[in-house]
Amino acid sequence: MLEPAREVFTPVVIGPAPAVADGPQVFALSGGVLLLMWDASSRVWSSARLEPASGPALAPLGALRLQREDGGTRLLFAFRKPAEAQSLSLFAGVVGQSVDVTVDPAEDMPVAQAEQLLNGLTPAARVSLVTTVMETWASIFRLRSSRSFNRFVYNITRVCAGKAAVVRAVARLDGKTALVEGGLPPGSAAPTALHLISPERFSRITSAPRIGSADARGQRRFYLALEGADDMGETLILLTGPKWMAVRRLEWPAGLGSLARWWRAQGKPDPVLREYALGLAAKGSPAARAAALELQLQAPLQPRALSGGSHLPSAELDLALSTSAGLLAGGWVRDPLSMIEGIDLMDGETAIPLHGIRHDFPGVVGQGEEAVPVKGFVALTEGSLPLLQPRFALNLKSGERQILIPPPQPVDLSEKRSRALKAVPPQFLTPEVLSGCLAPALAAIQKDLLAELDAPRVITIGERVKEPDVSIVVPLYRVLDFLRFQIGAFAADRALRAHAEVIYVLDSPEQADGVEHLLRGLHLLYDLPLVLVVMARNAGFAAASNAGAREARGEVVAQVNSDVIPIAPGWLAPLCAALEEDGVGAVGPKLLFGDGSLQHAGMYFMKGMRGQWLNHHFHKGMPRDYPAAGVARSVPAVTGACLLMRRSVYEDVGGFTEDYVIGDYEDSDLCLKVRAKDLDVRYVPQAELYHLERRSMKVSPDHGRGTASAYNAWLHGQRWGDTMGALMAAASQTGSAA
Repeated sequence: MLEPAREVFTPVVIGPAPAVADGPQVFALSGGVLLLMWDASSRVWSSARLEPASGPALAPLGALRLQREDGGTRLLFAFRKPAEAQSLSLFAGVVGQSVDVTVDPAEDMPVAQAEQLLNGLTPAARVSLVTTVMETWASIFRLRSSRSFNRFVYNITRVCAGKAAVVRAVARLDGKTALVEGGLPPGSAAPTALHLISPERFSRITSAPRIGSADARGQRRFYLALEGADDMGETLILLTGPKWMAVRRLEWPAGLGSLARWWRAQGKPDPVLREYALGLAAKGSPAARAAALELQLQAPLQPRALSGGSHLPSAELDLALSTSAGLLAGGWVRDPLSMIEGIDLMDGETAIPLHGIRHDFPGVVGQGEEAVPVKGFVALTEGSLPLLQPRFALNLKSGERQILIPPPQPVDLSEKRSRALKAVPPQFLTPEVLSGCLAPALAAIQKDLLAELDAPRVITIGERVKEPDVSIVVPLYRVLDFLRFQIGAFAADRALRAHAEVIYVLDSPEQADGVEHLLRGLHLLYDLPLVLVVMARNAGFAAASNAGAREARGEVVAQVNSDVIPIAPGWLAPLCAALEEDGVGAVGPKLLFGDGSLQHAGMYFMKGMRGQWLNHHFHKGMPRDYPAAGVARSVPAVTGACLLMRRSVYEDVGGFTEDYVIGDYEDSDLCLKVRAKDLDVRYVPQAELYHLERRSMKVSPDHGRGTASAYNAWLHGQRWGDTMGALMAAASQTGSAA
């Protein structure tokens, strides 16, 4: 146990205190700064002055008036050492005392002694002296790099310390940073400043300490994070507040345990202290962030919900995702008698009301005869708590407060994104819910996911085509049903074999061994060279497609879905020919369903029932030979299921935009980026392929509820709404709109 903290006001003199001289004394504060001390016999009420007998005023000049315990006044003046002997006039204010002092830099100045400066001062004066020396004079005279001044600061603090109580490092956050625990003086307010002081250096501790509640003796504990203090030798921590100060001696035990081990050893765990420690670790180094995660996984909090029966309030928080955009929180409440005042997110001891930022929607808890109607809600708070289990408070009108704790939240970013996509049923995804809540959180999670994406692994199967004209990039995600048919169709196309390379990008890396084995077998069967790019993790259609394009060496990049099968050889030629026309930036073919009906003859845009812009395919469902679908023409966009661009254009527009979630609207976004470069997008019906639509998306859990598609549509509309409106208005005037 730590020693009880106590205020340290009485200086302990190391050796006999030097006698106080009658007149002014001049000391060396550092090699280039002098300190003049004068004890006036009476109290000085006005500002004293130190002025040269002639010449300009001293600048900078530090002046300090300190009260002595005998009723007198100690005057201190800090100033730079003059280049030559100088006469100074010292005036002590209304008492009428004034003296002349000569300062000769050629003479050896005694070093300022902490004991002599502190001797006989009142407690408040000692606080003023110590804080002024460290915070004011160190800055205005630029003394922090002075070894003698650092030693002086250490000595003056040590004299104040006496037998200082101990502050001890209790848990390792990383190799250099530890959580430190100590005690405040009984009855003291929270300190206004903390300094870390050793014989070699001193610095202000910038992180705010966590102050605990007072125990039965009136003592309160404090906690903070310290970095690098284990190699400072003897180290002191100075705490200062209004007219008080206390000094603590820092102990940094060897072999500090982890944050999780320290937490498990606590007799009465304090969740507020836990949040503080996690917050410190989460803002630190990668090792410290790992320590925060370890604590939360090894010692999770017990989830807490409120079950009030048929008439009393019930509530549960089941969503609490920390993102850089804020905390995405969600759950449900049941309040049959209107007894609930509101719900707050607890950030330490601070309550952040969810009122005003909540989005409510109807829901049901339970199944069958036990199903109960409730009010679901979702909210995005400002700030980001790095917690898997933040605390919430359900406030009742009676004044009662019930703490709610969600179950541990997902750590993996893909799972986190999936959980966010299930926060609100798609039928309740209003523009307000998207813009004010879900969209910022999803954007933040997607950004983090992409930032953590490691470089893909590239596997070459067979001898690559040396100088391909076309690079066919095919993203794969779980569904491999049509891979044999697609590769067989590619292999049967002589022009493709001679002029194109085929690059598969696996966005479900857990399948890497099986997919590589399958592709090697198909290579042995068809002798078609293949490249397999294995993503480090599932990152979505856009990221996978861009990774494949970066591996491409052809002048043309053909983005092709894994469920697109050429009807006949020679499909690349008309598409590449269309790209050769002046001003054409992207082209797409005619796509057919398995029954031969039209799936795609170009894309256009139309607003849905809620006013959002949606993508539609021209002539979808019409017969293969529908006359209007047989005309090559400019279209607003073409589908990413089969889209060809010159590689230079692809790179110029930045490829697919990667912040769309999973896969939807990236293709029209890419086409609109091409149009923004004053290039055209063309539909080429002479190239025909089958498209067995959206097979890979159907196995994605994130697409099951339609939230990803709704979010992507909203994001697409935010970026391109005006452009789509202008395109469709122009198309209606020319008669080319659907």
